[in-house]
Amino acid sequence: MSDAAGSATPQTANSSGDTTTAARAQQPENLEQEVARLREQVQRLEREVETLRRTETGTGGSGTQAAASDADVGSTVLASVVMQGRVASVGKDRVVVRDAESGDTFNLFVTNTTRISANGRRVSPQQLTEGTPIQAAFNYIADGDTYATQIQAYPSRRR
Repeated sequence: MSDAAGSATPQTANSSGDTTTAARAQQPENLEQEVARLREQVQRLEREVETLRRTETGTGGSGTQAAASDADVGSTVLASVVMQGRVASVGKDRVVVRDAESGDTFNLFVTNTTRISANGRRVSPQQLTEGTPIQAAFNYIADGDTYATQIQAYPSRRR
């Protein structure tokens, strides 16, 4: 489908074959369903990882036995997440963030590769104050840890 300027309007097909615009997929109820689906998928993956940890041996691609410890399951990225929230607290190597949507807190580890910025400048984690609104991108690792890749602080809105 094209508009007057000739640009294509993205469309998706659902299971019954109907087409809908991509804008409809962005409606809040659809986003909430997608977040719930992703959380369910992460929980399923966590269960699979836990099962792998309990397994002493496994079969490699050649059919030979390999110890479960041969694979570094603990550093496997299960999901890359972007969230909106507020800083709950800050430590030397971590930032605790309260998710704006769920209210859950996430203990995000900060490394030397984490990019933290405020007002267009790079800042240290200690320069973030409690209650600061942020957008955080982080990797959820199989061992349950969360490592921040980027944190963008926004100015607080005055009431």
